[in-house]
Amino acid sequence: PPSILIEFIVAGGESYYDIISRLDPLVHELESYHEPILIVSHQAVLRMMYAYFKGSDRMDAPRISIPLHTVIKLTYNGWAQCCEEQVYLGPDVPKNEQST
Repeated sequence: PPSILIEFIVAGGESYYDIISRLDPLVHELESYHEPILIVSHQAVLRMMYAYFKGSDRMDAPRISIPLHTVIKLTYNGWAQCCEEQVYLGPDVPKNEQST
């Protein structure tokens, strides 16, 4: 079940619930910004942030694919759903040989 992934704690690390708790104050602050924001982080944090901004269920976050070497631009106009653009930055490796 999805709840197992969100509750799982990597040895010496944190669970997705721990990440949610740690990110909560940051997300509230980010919502007040009117400027573009660049977030660079580890995969688990990016999955949680992506799920939040896309309006996805947090239980699905551990399974969200965040591609490596890629900028994901999320644009929200306040009325419609979030628009997404992805820009792959390299290296020049065929997509089918990349790990995510």
